Amino acid sequence: MIKKDIFNNDVKAQFKAAAKDRMYRFVMADGMIKGAVVHTTRMINEMRANHGLGALETLVLGQAYIAAALMCAGLKGKDRISFNIRCSGPVQGLDVEANTFGEVRGSLKTGEIQVEDSKQVDSLSTLFGAGFLTMTKYLEDAKTPYSGQIALEHGSIAEDLAAYFLRSEQIPTGFKLSVFFNGKEDVEGAGGIFLQAMPGVSPDQVIEAEKRIQQIHSLGEAFAKGVSPEKLIEKEFSSLSPRFLDSSRVEFFCRCTRKRMEDYLKNLSVHDRDEIKEKGPFPLEARCHHCNSAYQFSKDDLTCL
Repeated sequence: MIKKDIFNNDVKAQFKAAAKDRMYRFVMADGMIKGAVVHTTRMINEMRANHGLGALETLVLGQAYIAAALMCAGLKGKDRISFNIRCSGPVQGLDVEANTFGEVRGSLKTGEIQVEDSKQVDSLSTLFGAGFLTMTKYLEDAKTPYSGQIALEHGSIAEDLAAYFLRSEQIPTGFKLSVFFNGKEDVEGAGGIFLQAMPGVSPDQVIEAEKRIQQIHSLGEAFAKGVSPEKLIEKEFSSLSPRFLDSSRVEFFCRCTRKRMEDYLKNLSVHDRDEIKEKGPFPLEARCHHCNSAYQFSKDDLTCL
């Protein structure tokens, strides 16, 4: 992966931001509700820089990244999870995936969401339109991936993912996804919360958890002001007595390499490779769909393949 430097070679700032971006797993309601909270400000800013996104595109894809990071909480071993959205609205669709190491990558189907004035968009639901959400789990001990699909109902990544878990897996689930921009449209804070009810949970506890998560106005703004994920959960869900279990990293990261791109070029037909060598243009640029890293190859490089 070729990650753009958003810290201007300031190593101290880079490590400080990296230390904040983490997932914290917890349980509450006497262990009957499990949850995770993520701080993802650095992840969203790096995603934005690599993909060259505007504010609206950052908001939409950023929410998908946060959701994918949260769903890492239930993975183990070499498991990974992905979800994609295909829709008729200006968003067109998106693909995001994450693995058990907290590595998240993905992209929008369009580089720019075409709207007359992004500041006049009342709700993201108008940008999605009709479509489908597909979830795929690649579990280490499973012979084949498991995939499920639902029609979009809300035009909200958080609400449609919650609907997916309730319908496809019969698990009451809640998401809170937040990307906070300052007046200059820079991302100052980003993060999310993920809650799932365990079998046998009291309906009153579920109602209380739903009420509490909806009352959180802007998670991203809270993180921008320096509130820690642990303190936020302890305060907002105090009535359910949250207890933290562990924490782990989350990061915008892709395992693409120049060698993998070389292998892709090697697999082209002889005719296609000869045509590229003859007509160019050079340097030839091979770009990763997931992270937008660009790998360049000269004519001599292609001759050696």
